[in-house]
Amino acid sequence: MNSRGDGVDDRSSRIQGRGGAGLNRTEVRVQFTEPERAGLAALAAGLRGVAESDLSEEDALVAALEHALTRLIDDFEVPDPAAREEVQRARDDLRAHWIRGAATL
Repeated sequence: MNSRGDGVDDRSSRIQGRGGAGLNRTEVRVQFTEPERAGLAALAAGLRGVAESDLSEEDALVAALEHALTRLIDDFEVPDPAAREEVQRARDDLRAHWIRGAATL
C-alpha cells in the first residue's frame, strides 16, 4: 500500500516476452473473499483448458477485464461521452499491448 492508500504499489517492473517488452507493470494488491478467489481460480482453469496454454490467475483477471470493457462497448450505452471514450481507449490499449498470450474471452 502506498501513501495515497489506494492499494497501488508505487513499484513497477518491466514486462518481458510475448509482445510486452518495454511495458511497465504496476503491482496492485487485491483482497478477495473465498468465493471470489474460487471464481478466479476456476476462470484461470477454464481459460487454460480453452487456450491450451499455461495461463496464470493474473492472465485470467486481465482477460476478464478486457471482456468487461468489450461488453460495455458492445452491449451497453455508457451515457457519459467522456466515460465511453475512456472505456474504448482502455480496451483498445489493452488489445494493442496484449502480453497475455491466448488469454481472452
